Amino acid sequence: MKRHFYLLLMMLAMGVVSCDIIIKPDPNVVTVNGDSVEVVVNVKVNGNTDTVVPEQKPVDIAQCDMVMLDKGKLYFYNSATQSMAQFEAETDSVVNSVFVGDKLYYCVPENGMIVLKSIQLDDPAPQPVKVADWGLKYEKCVTETYGTVSPLYYYPEHNMLGLWHEFSWDSYALTQQKLYYIATGKMTDDWVKYGSDPEEDVFYEQLETADGQYWCRKDGKVCLSDKIDFNQYVSDPDYASEREYSFISTSPDKTKVLYAAILEWGDLPHGILAVSSIDGKIQIPLEDTDYTGYVAEWLKDGSLVYVGEEPLSPDDPDYNANWHYKTHCIKRVFADGHIEIIGHCSDFKVK
Repeated sequence: MKRHFYLLLMMLAMGVVSCDIIIKPDPNVVTVNGDSVEVVVNVKVNGNTDTVVPEQKPVDIAQCDMVMLDKGKLYFYNSATQSMAQFEAETDSVVNSVFVGDKLYYCVPENGMIVLKSIQLDDPAPQPVKVADWGLKYEKCVTETYGTVSPLYYYPEHNMLGLWHEFSWDSYALTQQKLYYIATGKMTDDWVKYGSDPEEDVFYEQLETADGQYWCRKDGKVCLSDKIDFNQYVSDPDYASEREYSFISTSPDKTKVLYAAILEWGDLPHGILAVSSIDGKIQIPLEDTDYTGYVAEWLKDGSLVYVGEEPLSPDDPDYNANWHYKTHCIKRVFADGHIEIIGHCSDFKVK
């Protein structure tokens, strides 16, 4: 297995309750109810480095469009105001979550079993509500590769939630899924035919790979990848392969494309993510990402949020000057192309 193969599925999350944000003497650190959460450091704005902090005011959970999941705690984030708050009502360690309308569903381990809970986001004082017991041991929902927990999936066509379990080394993945029907409360192991997703992104039909580059045919043939030197992101020449491109998604306004450049093969394909405008004028490599196990989603305003990595700070307890330790961070690519770090954790969900 390649040393850079990693899965970013560790989902720790859930909650909701307003709180005060206090700025510490270090302007790069925000303290949220006693738990230190680094936000927006080494902000890259068109090649310049700057630092900013979220707006200091209480956060309306119902207006938040993103949750950051870190060490069993959930932080709600409002992308419009760049403000954040921790949900403290949940005392158990949250392992995954998903938005469903005005609710957030999530799972916690309880006596070694996985339990489904929810919160009503527009409630003035939201509290955790136990919804169902999955009937699954917690350990059955954890991968044997990197110890990551199964995410919680929502299937809108059937208004149901899905949780994968039973890891297999043959596929490097969890192989069975249990389903929960929200309307009826029925729990089943039966597979269903999902059919096509009504929100399926068909923009990929306008994209093609030719001459080692990625092209868009929407308004004439435009190259999306010629401004990026992908060769510098090959980590091991022994695993390098002929370059391939894999479509992921387009922005809500259909002006930008998120894709992966596959640069190497181990047990699975590896390479970095990139985002380009369909006119080819903006081309941004999302450094410290990997196609295998990526986490990236679009916000409604056209900005992209994704999990990347950055070197640990020398004052971090895990720092070692002899090794290149890194930490997961959430980065946001704004519509104009500049990038900001908005938090440090391994996963998130977008409403």
